[in-house]
Amino acid sequence: MISTGIREYLRPASLEEAWAAIAQCGSAASPVGGGIDVRLYATPNTTTLVDLAGLGLGYVRDAHGLAIGATTTFTEILESTPAKGYLDGILVDVLERVASPLQRNVGTVGGTLGSAHPWSDVIPLLLVLDAALLLYDGRERVLPLEEYLAARASAERPLIVEVRLPMPPPSSMGAFEAFTRTGFDVSILNCACLVSAEAGRCRAARIAVGGTPALATRLPAVERALTDAPLDDPTIDRIAALAGETIDARDDRRASAEYRRDLARVGLSRCLRRISEAGGNG
Repeated sequence: MISTGIREYLRPASLEEAWAAIAQCGSAASPVGGGIDVRLYATPNTTTLVDLAGLGLGYVRDAHGLAIGATTTFTEILESTPAKGYLDGILVDVLERVASPLQRNVGTVGGTLGSAHPWSDVIPLLLVLDAALLLYDGRERVLPLEEYLAARASAERPLIVEVRLPMPPPSSMGAFEAFTRTGFDVSILNCACLVSAEAGRCRAARIAVGGTPALATRLPAVERALTDAPLDDPTIDRIAALAGETIDARDDRRASAEYRRDLARVGLSRCLRRISEAGGNG
Protein backbone atom coordinates (compact mmCIF):
# COMPACT_ATOMS: atom_id res chain seq x y z
CA MET A 1 0.00 0.00 0.00
CA ILE A 2 1.18 3.51 -0.78
CA SER A 3 2.97 5.34 2.00
CA THR A 4 0.84 7.76 4.03
CA GLY A 5 3.87 9.99 4.45
CA ILE A 6 3.64 11.64 1.02
CA ARG A 7 4.08 15.38 1.52
CA GLU A 8 4.95 16.59 -1.96
CA TYR A 9 3.73 15.84 -5.48
CA LEU A 10 5.82 17.35 -8.27
CA ARG A 11 5.08 17.48 -11.99
CA PRO A 12 8.26 18.70 -13.69
CA ALA A 13 8.20 20.08 -17.22
CA SER A 14 11.60 18.73 -18.27
CA LEU A 15 14.05 15.92 -17.62
CA GLU A 16 16.36 18.44 -15.96
CA GLU A 17 13.66 19.45 -13.47
CA ALA A 18 12.70 15.84 -12.81
CA TRP A 19 16.27 14.75 -12.15
CA ALA A 20 16.99 17.79 -9.98
CA ALA A 21 14.01 16.94 -7.78
CA ILE A 22 15.00 13.28 -7.49
CA ALA A 23 18.64 14.11 -6.80
CA GLN A 24 17.67 16.63 -4.13
CA CYS A 25 15.28 14.31 -2.30
CA GLY A 26 17.34 11.13 -2.69
CA SER A 27 15.64 7.95 -1.48
CA ALA A 28 12.65 9.95 -0.29
CA ALA A 29 11.64 10.64 -3.91
CA SER A 30 9.90 8.18 -6.19
CA PRO A 31 9.38 8.78 -9.93
CA VAL A 32 5.84 8.04 -11.14
CA GLY A 33 5.01 6.64 -14.57
CA GLY A 34 1.79 4.66 -14.43
CA GLY A 35 1.86 4.54 -10.63
CA ILE A 36 1.48 0.79 -10.08
CA ASP A 37 4.80 0.34 -8.29
CA VAL A 38 4.26 3.45 -6.19
CA ARG A 39 0.87 2.09 -5.13
CA LEU A 40 2.22 -1.34 -4.21
CA TYR A 41 5.83 -0.83 -3.16
CA ALA A 42 6.36 2.70 -1.86
CA THR A 43 8.56 2.57 1.23
CA PRO A 44 7.66 4.32 4.49
CA ASN A 45 10.32 6.98 3.88
CA THR A 46 8.84 8.01 0.49
CA THR A 47 7.74 11.61 0.90
CA THR A 48 7.94 13.01 -2.65
CA LEU A 49 6.36 11.77 -5.87
CA VAL A 50 7.82 13.03 -9.15
CA ASP A 51 5.27 12.64 -11.94
CA LEU A 52 6.91 11.99 -15.34
CA ALA A 53 3.69 12.27 -17.36
CA GLY A 54 4.45 15.78 -18.62
CA LEU A 55 7.81 14.96 -20.19
CA GLY A 56 6.48 13.81 -23.57
CA LEU A 57 7.80 10.27 -23.23
CA GLY A 58 4.69 8.43 -24.42
CA TYR A 59 5.47 7.26 -27.96
CA VAL A 60 6.46 4.34 -30.21
CA ARG A 61 8.55 5.26 -33.25
CA ASP A 62 10.29 3.56 -36.14
CA ALA A 63 14.01 4.21 -35.64
CA HIS A 64 15.98 1.51 -37.51
CA GLY A 65 14.10 -0.74 -35.10
CA LEU A 66 11.86 0.71 -32.40
CA ALA A 67 12.13 3.62 -29.99
CA ILE A 68 9.64 3.47 -27.09
CA GLY A 69 9.28 6.33 -24.64
CA ALA A 70 9.53 5.40 -20.98
CA THR A 71 6.00 6.48 -20.02
CA THR A 72 4.38 4.61 -22.92
CA THR A 73 1.75 2.25 -21.54
CA PHE A 74 1.51 -1.38 -22.58
CA THR A 75 -1.86 -0.64 -24.21
CA GLU A 76 -0.29 2.15 -26.29
CA ILE A 77 2.40 -0.27 -27.47
CA LEU A 78 -0.22 -2.89 -28.32
CA GLU A 79 -2.10 -0.38 -30.45
CA SER A 80 1.02 0.95 -32.17
CA THR A 81 1.55 0.22 -35.87
CA PRO A 82 5.36 0.19 -35.57
CA ALA A 83 5.19 -2.34 -32.72
CA LYS A 84 2.83 -4.57 -34.70
CA GLY A 85 5.32 -4.65 -37.56
CA TYR A 86 8.41 -5.37 -35.49
CA LEU A 87 9.67 -8.98 -35.80
CA ASP A 88 6.29 -10.39 -36.81
CA GLY A 89 4.56 -8.63 -33.93
CA ILE A 90 6.32 -10.51 -31.14
CA LEU A 91 6.22 -7.51 -28.81
CA VAL A 92 2.46 -7.21 -29.23
CA ASP A 93 2.01 -10.96 -28.80
CA VAL A 94 3.83 -10.92 -25.45
CA LEU A 95 2.21 -7.75 -24.11
CA GLU A 96 -1.25 -9.16 -24.79
CA ARG A 97 -0.44 -11.76 -22.12
CA VAL A 98 0.89 -9.31 -19.53
CA ALA A 99 -1.35 -8.62 -16.51
CA SER A 100 -4.96 -7.51 -17.05
CA PRO A 101 -6.30 -4.98 -19.59
CA LEU A 102 -6.82 -2.44 -16.80
CA GLN A 103 -3.23 -2.85 -15.62
CA ARG A 104 -1.95 -2.57 -19.19
CA ASN A 105 -3.74 0.75 -19.46
CA VAL A 106 -1.53 2.26 -16.74
CA GLY A 107 1.60 0.08 -16.64
CA THR A 108 4.53 1.63 -18.51
CA VAL A 109 7.61 0.14 -20.12
CA GLY A 110 9.91 2.39 -18.08
CA GLY A 111 8.13 1.48 -14.87
CA THR A 112 8.59 -2.22 -15.58
CA LEU A 113 12.32 -1.85 -16.16
CA GLY A 114 12.85 0.38 -13.14
CA SER A 115 10.62 -1.62 -10.81
CA ALA A 116 11.76 -2.79 -7.41
CA HIS A 117 10.54 -6.37 -7.92
CA PRO A 118 11.98 -9.07 -10.22
CA TRP A 119 8.76 -10.34 -11.81
CA SER A 120 8.32 -9.34 -15.43
CA ASP A 121 7.26 -11.04 -18.65
CA VAL A 122 8.60 -8.07 -20.59
CA ILE A 123 12.24 -8.13 -19.45
CA PRO A 124 13.14 -11.58 -20.91
CA LEU A 125 11.82 -10.50 -24.29
CA LEU A 126 13.65 -7.16 -24.23
CA LEU A 127 16.87 -8.95 -23.28
CA VAL A 128 16.77 -11.26 -26.28
CA LEU A 129 15.85 -8.32 -28.52
CA ASP A 130 19.11 -6.65 -27.43
CA ALA A 131 17.39 -3.62 -25.94
CA ALA A 132 19.32 -0.54 -24.90
CA LEU A 133 18.13 2.30 -22.69
CA LEU A 134 18.48 6.03 -23.12
CA LEU A 135 19.08 7.26 -19.56
CA TYR A 136 19.30 10.66 -17.89
CA ASP A 137 21.13 11.55 -14.69
CA GLY A 138 22.17 15.08 -15.48
CA ARG A 139 23.38 13.93 -18.89
CA GLU A 140 22.00 11.59 -21.49
CA ARG A 141 23.70 8.26 -22.15
CA VAL A 142 22.82 4.94 -23.72
CA LEU A 143 23.32 1.70 -21.81
CA PRO A 144 22.56 -1.91 -22.81
CA LEU A 145 19.61 -3.26 -20.85
CA GLU A 146 21.76 -6.06 -19.42
CA GLU A 147 24.15 -3.55 -17.86
CA TYR A 148 21.30 -1.48 -16.47
CA LEU A 149 19.69 -4.51 -14.85
CA ALA A 150 23.00 -5.56 -13.29
CA ALA A 151 23.14 -2.20 -11.48
CA ARG A 152 19.40 -1.84 -10.85
CA ALA A 153 19.73 -2.30 -7.10
CA SER A 154 22.08 0.67 -6.72
CA ALA A 155 20.98 3.50 -4.45
CA GLU A 156 20.87 6.14 -7.19
CA ARG A 157 19.38 5.11 -10.49
CA PRO A 158 19.11 7.30 -13.60
CA LEU A 159 15.78 8.12 -15.18
CA ILE A 160 14.80 5.86 -18.07
CA VAL A 161 13.98 8.07 -21.05
CA GLU A 162 13.59 5.59 -23.88
CA VAL A 163 13.85 1.90 -24.75
CA ARG A 164 15.64 1.21 -28.04
CA LEU A 165 15.23 -2.04 -29.96
CA PRO A 166 17.56 -2.58 -32.94
CA MET A 167 16.50 -4.29 -36.12
CA PRO A 168 16.92 -8.04 -35.55
CA PRO A 169 19.61 -9.88 -37.54
CA PRO A 170 18.55 -11.33 -40.92
CA SER A 171 16.43 -14.50 -40.83
CA SER A 172 15.59 -13.94 -37.17
CA MET A 173 12.60 -15.49 -35.42
CA GLY A 174 11.47 -14.99 -31.86
CA ALA A 175 9.34 -16.93 -29.40
CA PHE A 176 8.12 -16.50 -25.83
CA GLU A 177 6.61 -18.84 -23.25
CA ALA A 178 5.25 -18.11 -19.77
CA PHE A 179 3.73 -20.33 -17.11
CA THR A 180 1.03 -18.85 -14.88
CA ARG A 181 -1.74 -20.18 -12.68
CA THR A 182 -4.30 -17.76 -14.11
CA GLY A 183 -4.48 -15.50 -17.15
CA PHE A 184 -3.58 -12.39 -15.15
CA ASP A 185 -1.15 -13.94 -12.68
CA VAL A 186 2.58 -13.29 -12.33
CA SER A 187 4.60 -15.92 -14.18
CA ILE A 188 6.06 -18.81 -12.19
CA LEU A 189 8.69 -18.90 -14.94
CA ASN A 190 9.07 -17.35 -18.39
CA CYS A 191 11.53 -17.60 -21.25
CA ALA A 192 12.24 -15.87 -24.53
CA CYS A 193 14.36 -16.80 -27.55
CA LEU A 194 15.65 -15.00 -30.61
CA VAL A 195 17.25 -17.25 -33.21
CA SER A 196 18.86 -16.35 -36.52
CA ALA A 197 18.79 -19.45 -38.72
CA GLU A 198 20.13 -20.40 -42.13
CA ALA A 199 19.70 -23.71 -43.97
CA GLY A 200 18.15 -25.30 -40.92
CA ARG A 201 20.99 -24.38 -38.57
CA CYS A 202 21.15 -21.79 -35.81
CA ARG A 203 23.66 -19.07 -36.69
CA ALA A 204 23.10 -16.93 -33.60
CA ALA A 205 20.89 -17.19 -30.52
CA ARG A 206 19.82 -15.08 -27.57
CA ILE A 207 17.97 -16.86 -24.75
CA ALA A 208 16.65 -15.41 -21.48
CA VAL A 209 14.78 -16.92 -18.56
CA GLY A 210 12.97 -15.06 -15.78
CA GLY A 211 10.90 -15.84 -12.70
CA THR A 212 13.48 -18.22 -11.27
CA PRO A 213 12.38 -16.24 -9.06
CA ALA A 214 15.29 -13.85 -9.63
CA LEU A 215 15.41 -11.08 -12.21
CA ALA A 216 15.49 -12.37 -15.79
CA THR A 217 18.90 -13.09 -17.24
CA ARG A 218 20.40 -14.48 -20.41
CA LEU A 219 21.86 -17.99 -20.61
CA PRO A 220 25.18 -17.62 -22.49
CA ALA A 221 26.21 -21.27 -22.11
CA VAL A 222 22.91 -22.37 -23.65
CA GLU A 223 23.26 -19.82 -26.45
CA ARG A 224 26.75 -21.10 -27.29
CA ALA A 225 25.57 -24.70 -27.31
CA LEU A 226 22.80 -23.87 -29.78
CA THR A 227 24.93 -21.78 -32.15
CA ASP A 228 25.81 -23.65 -35.38
CA ALA A 229 23.64 -26.60 -34.36
CA PRO A 230 20.74 -27.91 -36.45
CA LEU A 231 17.25 -26.91 -35.27
CA ASP A 232 16.07 -30.52 -35.11
CA ASP A 233 14.38 -32.46 -32.32
CA PRO A 234 17.54 -34.00 -30.79
CA THR A 235 19.22 -30.60 -30.62
CA ILE A 236 16.14 -28.94 -29.13
CA ASP A 237 15.86 -31.67 -26.49
CA ARG A 238 19.55 -31.29 -25.60
CA ILE A 239 19.40 -27.48 -25.42
CA ALA A 240 16.20 -27.50 -23.35
CA ALA A 241 17.77 -29.95 -20.88
CA LEU A 242 20.85 -27.74 -20.61
CA ALA A 243 18.65 -24.73 -19.85
CA GLY A 244 17.00 -26.60 -17.01
CA GLU A 245 20.42 -27.44 -15.57
CA THR A 246 21.81 -23.93 -16.08
CA ILE A 247 19.19 -21.61 -14.57
CA ASP A 248 19.66 -20.31 -11.05
CA ALA A 249 16.37 -21.75 -9.80
CA ARG A 250 15.29 -21.33 -6.18
CA ASP A 251 12.36 -22.30 -3.98
CA ASP A 252 9.75 -19.77 -2.93
CA ARG A 253 6.10 -19.94 -1.86
CA ARG A 254 4.98 -20.09 -5.49
CA ALA A 255 7.11 -22.98 -6.76
CA SER A 256 10.07 -25.19 -5.98
CA ALA A 257 13.44 -24.90 -7.71
CA GLU A 258 12.97 -28.39 -9.20
CA TYR A 259 9.60 -27.41 -10.69
CA ARG A 260 11.11 -24.25 -12.18
CA ARG A 261 13.89 -26.28 -13.80
CA ASP A 262 11.22 -28.51 -15.36
CA LEU A 263 9.36 -25.44 -16.61
CA ALA A 264 12.56 -24.04 -18.13
CA ARG A 265 13.06 -27.27 -20.07
CA VAL A 266 9.47 -27.29 -21.30
CA GLY A 267 9.38 -23.58 -22.05
CA LEU A 268 12.57 -23.49 -24.06
CA SER A 269 11.60 -26.64 -25.93
CA ARG A 270 8.30 -25.02 -26.94
CA CYS A 271 10.02 -21.81 -28.03
CA LEU A 272 12.61 -23.58 -30.17
CA ARG A 273 10.08 -25.93 -31.75
CA ARG A 274 7.87 -22.99 -32.59
CA ILE A 275 10.82 -21.28 -34.26
CA SER A 276 11.78 -24.47 -36.10
CA GLU A 277 8.23 -25.01 -37.36
CA ALA A 278 7.98 -21.37 -38.48
CA GLY A 279 10.91 -21.78 -40.84
CA GLY A 280 14.05 -22.11 -38.78
CA ASN A 281 14.55 -25.69 -39.95
CA GLY A 282 14.29 -25.34 -43.64
